[in-house]
Amino acid sequence: MSRRRWTILLGVGALLLAVVLVSALLVGLSREDERVRTPEDAVRTYLTALAEADASAAMTVVDPRPDARFLTDGVLRQQRAEAAISDIEVDDPGETATSVRARYRLGSRQVDVPIGVTRSGDGWAVVDGAVKVRIESLLIPSPTLFGAQVKAGDTVFLFPGPQRWGSRDTDFIGRTVDDAPLGPHEPVTARVVAELSPTGVSAVSDAVSAHLTRCAASTRADAASDVAGCTQRLFRSAVDGSVRWTAPRDLSGLRYLLRRPTPSAESTPDDEDLGTVDVAGAVEWRVAYTPDYDKNGPRVETTDAQYLVGSVDLTADTPSFTAEPVT
Repeated sequence: MSRRRWTILLGVGALLLAVVLVSALLVGLSREDERVRTPEDAVRTYLTALAEADASAAMTVVDPRPDARFLTDGVLRQQRAEAAISDIEVDDPGETATSVRARYRLGSRQVDVPIGVTRSGDGWAVVDGAVKVRIESLLIPSPTLFGAQVKAGDTVFLFPGPQRWGSRDTDFIGRTVDDAPLGPHEPVTARVVAELSPTGVSAVSDAVSAHLTRCAASTRADAASDVAGCTQRLFRSAVDGSVRWTAPRDLSGLRYLLRRPTPSAESTPDDEDLGTVDVAGAVEWRVAYTPDYDKNGPRVETTDAQYLVGSVDLTADTPSFTAEPVT
């Protein structure tokens, strides 16, 4: 290829690059002029950006600029999937106001709040548009926030709206003790507790069912006498070795309660309690046996109710039910 042709191609490439850069600069300047002329513009731009899950646009009108780990389009999309922002109305308080009244719908809730604004360079910005959140306590195994690992004592910044606390263990979901801010807000603390997810409920039921099935192998009226850890008893006179237990299938009488250890200033929660589910309630066995008073007579078939009490540690590699000893 001739030197003249190379020169022409390089010149065209440089021209195209210059056009792209100038266009981007003009768009950026135009956008900046549009967003910060007045306090009303700053608030409207901010709320519109949140509604459209545009974190970069929202951050252009947030002052000061905080750590952006959770101030992303991905996090905003998760928030909007749970609670969309719509019906935005912003008052015009004039060009010297320090707050702007805004009304909008966040999911099913109607929000009516004053939003603080401040001078920022030659324009305006929203105060506390990214809410500072100090994570005070996390009473949940392997805690996450919007899918990212966090720990107690961390400080994060979040846009207002739903907060998706969870766990790397799918048996648990998280929720905060206090409601999340619905708009720009001064710094807050977060106290997160665990709840059983549908997967966790199924895991507890599976562990209980496995225990009952194992205990059904007993052939005695006092199941613990030949199968360790079992607590069902038939309070009737039966020939040893003649009892045939059929494990309960209906577990609807059981209640599952996830332990929530309470931290204090002097101690931290016992990690062994995190993820432990207490189980209590009634189950009904079907049982057949030969009565001791009539060893050669017909077998007796009946049902026997048991109040089952114990726990399941869902953080174990293979969760199992441990029954409390009968006293």
